[in-house]
Amino acid sequence: MRQFKLIQFTFMAYLMLLVWSCGSSNEETSLDATITGEESLEEKQLLENGFQQLTEWTAHWKRQVPGFDLHDFKLSRVDSIETIERPEENFITKGNAFFAYLKDQPDGKGTVDIYSYKITFPEEGKPYFNPDSEVTYFRSDGMRERLLFIGPSGAFEDAIWLNSEALLVVGHFESDAGVSPKAWIIYPESQLIHQYESNLTTDDYRREGFLTKRFSVEKQSDGV
Repeated sequence: MRQFKLIQFTFMAYLMLLVWSCGSSNEETSLDATITGEESLEEKQLLENGFQQLTEWTAHWKRQVPGFDLHDFKLSRVDSIETIERPEENFITKGNAFFAYLKDQPDGKGTVDIYSYKITFPEEGKPYFNPDSEVTYFRSDGMRERLLFIGPSGAFEDAIWLNSEALLVVGHFESDAGVSPKAWIIYPESQLIHQYESNLTTDDYRREGFLTKRFSVEKQSDGV
């Protein structure tokens, strides 16, 4: 009798383990389908719409690298935002070189700056480039949050809100193979970053060319 109960218990435990494994597998499959299915198609459309609005950036890349194609960008990875924040109000006010390029969140929840961490202006006015770059979110609650950071191998060049939830940031990254354009779609509320990469690599891209042109003395004097 004891042997029968032991066999019965073993069988039930095995059955429960099998059911749990199937449920877990189905859940993982469903998650993968969400990432690679209709949602990614919708995001791809958002990405293309964003590229169409960043005309200065796309034109710059096409002039520098004739093989540049916006349709080459593919989703390469999804990361979580490493939350780093501190109390600080937005110090970029009218008259500041970066003021015209602030990106206000559509619902008024804050303002994004992608330049002040990278660029400083000595007295003569010519921009000086620091090694690192940061996408900074000055939230309306008085907190400063780092949404994205990149070291000396790359830089953020332009940005635009795609809607109230998604921020598109574009730039470049240098590897052993050369310089490549990159795009990041950042979701501040859900704390996710979707990184898009292009297969294009080049040795001819002047890494600080876009930022130098945007923040040249001549352009500032024109009021642009």
